[in-house]
Amino acid sequence: MELQKAIQALEHGQFDPIYVLQGPENYLIDRFLTTIQNRFLTDEVNSMNYVSFDLEEDYLTDAIIEANTISFFNEPRLIILRHPLFLTGKHKKGAIKQDDSSLLAYMDNPAEEVIVVIVADYESLDNRKKIVKELKKKATFVDTAFMAENQVKDFMQRYVKSEGVDITREAMGLFLERTHYQLTLSVREMDKLMLYVGEEKKITQHDVNVLVSPTIDDNIFHLTDYIMRQDAGAALAMYRELIAQKQQPIAILGLLQSNFRLYTKLCNYLRQVMIKVRLPKQLVGIHTGLKWPLKQCGRMHQNV
Repeated sequence: MELQKAIQALEHGQFDPIYVLQGPENYLIDRFLTTIQNRFLTDEVNSMNYVSFDLEEDYLTDAIIEANTISFFNEPRLIILRHPLFLTGKHKKGAIKQDDSSLLAYMDNPAEEVIVVIVADYESLDNRKKIVKELKKKATFVDTAFMAENQVKDFMQRYVKSEGVDITREAMGLFLERTHYQLTLSVREMDKLMLYVGEEKKITQHDVNVLVSPTIDDNIFHLTDYIMRQDAGAALAMYRELIAQKQQPIAILGLLQSNFRLYTKLCNYLRQVMIKVRLPKQLVGIHTGLKWPLKQCGRMHQNV
């Protein structure tokens, strides 16, 4: 189920006994949990109506016992199960090995006035496992996966508009480039920007430049680009900026070497399997960290 549909159902008082939030996007996870907490729990959150378990440290059987325990005050309760590693094929040193039989039994007879939310903040689950198959049959799955770039852009445009703030196209482009189209980071940085512009209610490219700092990776990519374009002045200015940020010269050299190694591998691969392909069309859906190197392949090929 899409997050927005799940939230709309919650706001209309439609609750399911078991939810599975699948995907690692923290902003979407927090948004769902905040909504269900506000709509389902009639009183203020306390230790009696809101219980959270870390399933890397706590036993699943204890969580299910808690879900089945009758409330003395006859109030609705929210049980949050975090880090359900047993739903994946992964293993983590020190994590408790869980017996999922209690959860399997609970799905057949969930407690009344209790909602169990399993926060599976992983990119994928092990669909071969019985517990995962049963959850997909009997629980409500909510998509909290990372968004594609165009989805993040659309979301942020709606987010800014909903707050009554305008942002220029150039400012939004620079903003998303600096936040790497990561939704959780984008929302956090946009909140700062909206607070910064205050009563003006308009965000410009200058505002983004002032408040949203480029990462070291961004700066190294720019430096690499300047070197490949043989723009000595811009390359030297960027190098001095990195030094002013207290980056070590040996570290800068190492990152440059890593970039050129990545570019070389990508360009060689593209020459082998994508002869005469127009790169811009192929970049749709490719991981953000690879887009810049791919776009440089043509220039690098010319300079080799």
